[in-house]
Amino acid sequence: MLEVANIRVSYGAAPAISDVSLFIEAKDLVVVVGPNGAGKTTLINALAGLHPIDSGSLRMEGRELSRLSAHRYCDEGIALVPEGRRLFTSLSVKENLELGSYRSGARALRGESMKEVCAIFP
Repeated sequence: MLEVANIRVSYGAAPAISDVSLFIEAKDLVVVVGPNGAGKTTLINALAGLHPIDSGSLRMEGRELSRLSAHRYCDEGIALVPEGRRLFTSLSVKENLELGSYRSGARALRGESMKEVCAIFP
């Protein structure tokens, strides 16, 4: 479960989002909507560890994440897949997928993860 409580994110002195709270259970589908400039991208980047959270808490299964470095978020199972088709065209589909498991914890699960992906997209 991901629990976001009263987070605030800013760009310098300018607040981007304030007092945002979410509670997301495993397998939940969450959609973030709003007009341009509402803070959707800032929120997603903060939840993925790509933008610092000024205040509030971000917890995954009870563990505080908001002060971790961005690559540690991946260890906790949080990742951001940006829009667009950012593939390495010189690599095979399998090699592109394997790039997502370069971290040591993910490498150990690479075979199992590839089986799951191939079951979804045969």
